[in-house]
Order: sequence, then structure tokens, then C-alpha cells
Amino acid sequence: MNFYSVTLEKTVLFYKGGEFTAHENWKHKRMFHKGDYEIILCVKGPIYIQLDQEQYVINAGEVLLIPPFINFFGYKNSTQGVDFYWLHFFSRFKESKINLKESDLIASVKNNPSKDRKILLPNKFTLADYEQSVILIHQILSSRSESSYLQMRDYLTSALLIQLFNSYISNSYINEEDSRASFIKEWIRAHISSTLTVPGIAKQLELNPDYLTRIFKKCTGMTMLQYLNHLKIEVATTLLVRTEMSVKQISSRAYFNDSKVFIRKFHQELVLSPTEYRKSYHLIHLNNPHIDPQIPIPKDIADSIDFIPENGNIKENDFLVKK
Repeated sequence: MNFYSVTLEKTVLFYKGGEFTAHENWKHKRMFHKGDYEIILCVKGPIYIQLDQEQYVINAGEVLLIPPFINFFGYKNSTQGVDFYWLHFFSRFKESKINLKESDLIASVKNNPSKDRKILLPNKFTLADYEQSVILIHQILSSRSESSYLQMRDYLTSALLIQLFNSYISNSYINEEDSRASFIKEWIRAHISSTLTVPGIAKQLELNPDYLTRIFKKCTGMTMLQYLNHLKIEVATTLLVRTEMSVKQISSRAYFNDSKVFIRKFHQELVLSPTEYRKSYHLIHLNNPHIDPQIPIPKDIADSIDFIPENGNIKENDFLVKK
């Protein structure tokens, strides 16, 4: 399995990004990146993309990482339309393409936490924390583009990569207790519209309530009530940045019976009111009809990297070192 390294001894450099939607019969145009990585996070799919000779189907909640110097294009129409976030960044270091077993990577991360500030990501993976990633991408894309704000985007993009890596690892390495906790979390998510209590959940799952409470807290760091509120707030934050619904409508859609309770719980968790949160992260580059516009590489990026093609210091085939 192929993995791509991203070195985080310094922040990566945000380049460009946005959100793209198409209603029907859309196919990604043929493209080639000159030194930049691209992350595609699918909101609505499937999206059909071919990287060189490898074909991928990206569904909602999945991520595609497109490395530099690779031909890619849509190989099939998405008949029902698509919706996805796209984000480009540069690494400040010469990175590697590494082929290894997923189990070896998981074991390495578990037994020997990285000390060289480097993460590895595959071309495609499923997010374990979709809502959190969506919110972080909105933070990146809604940051103002003036020069004084560029560094903020660099740090946020680096944070997004760390979150994607942690999401991939946590989704791939699950022991028996973690697996049971994950099942409980998904059961709660599926029944979030119901009135949930620990005894009621334990009865439905045929588990002892004390055991259920202990294992859930051990694996998640939260009580079940805290997790339930956290889940509802995640739903609310997604609706705040992705819809024009009123706060009262969102309160109901996020499974709160009282909008005043919703506002209080929201402020307790995020230190912002729902309205303040929406204003902070709402405006992004939306619906570019061309996708990935050819924005000239900013001078501060070019000055920070000495091996991108525009500087003429490296051949395309040398950018990714195969191991």
C-alpha cells in the first residue's frame, strides 16, 4: 500500500482551496499538479477519479490525497451530482512515497510514536470524525486572504493534516474494547433522535450499565451524556456553516428540545454563540466552475521552498522518492 509523507517540522504552506458542487453528470477535468498536494473531502458522491493508472471511487465522508506530479482525471460521470471540499498545500521538505503494509504502519505508530514530526497518509481513506474535519476546513477557507492572515492558514492546514492522520490511524487500529466503544458510538448516532439514557442504551445493547459506562469513558474520555451533547453540537456546527437555517431551526435539527438550552450548551463547548460561530466560519470560496483555478504561486510560498519546479531546482520525477 502506498503512503505519502508530510513533514511537519515547519508548517505546510496553504496554497488555495474551496468547495465545489455540481448537480448532475459531472466529471473531473484532466489535471497535473506542479509540486502541490491536494486534499479532496467528499460531502456528496460518488466521485470517480483516476490517479495515473489507479482508479478510485470517493464516497461521502472519504478523503482522497492527490500527490504532486501525477496525472489525474475523472474517468466516469457522477450522474447524481457531487459536493466536495478541495484544498492545496505545499510541503517545505522533499517528501517520500513509501510502500508498506497498513498493519506495519499501525504497529509502528502504536509502538514508536513519531519523533521526526512526520505523518503518512494513503491516497484514500475514510474519516472517523467527518464533522470535525469539515469545521476545520471551513476555518481554513474562511480565513481572510490578506498577507497577515496567510500564516494562520498554514497552521490550520497543518492541524488539518494531523487530524486526518489521527482519524486514519484511529479508524485502522481498533482493539476489542475500542471496537465495542465504536459500535456504541455509532448506535448512539443512529438513535440520536430518541430520548437516550444509560440504562436504556444498556438494555438495548444487552450490556451491564456499569460496564457500559466504564468502557465508554475509558475509550472516549467522555461520559455518555457528554458524548451525546458533543454529538449534537457537532451536528449544529455543520448546519451553521453549511446552511442558512435560523438558530432556532438548527436547535431542532440538532435534537435539542429547547433553543435556550442549545445556545447555552453550544457556548459551554465552543466559547462562542451559534451566531458568532457562523460569522467566523461561514464565508468560503464556493462553486468555482473550473475547480482548482490556476492561481500563481504566492511569493512567500516560492521563497519558502527551494525545490518546486518554478524555481528549477528539481526534476518532476525526483520530487517523490520511492522507497
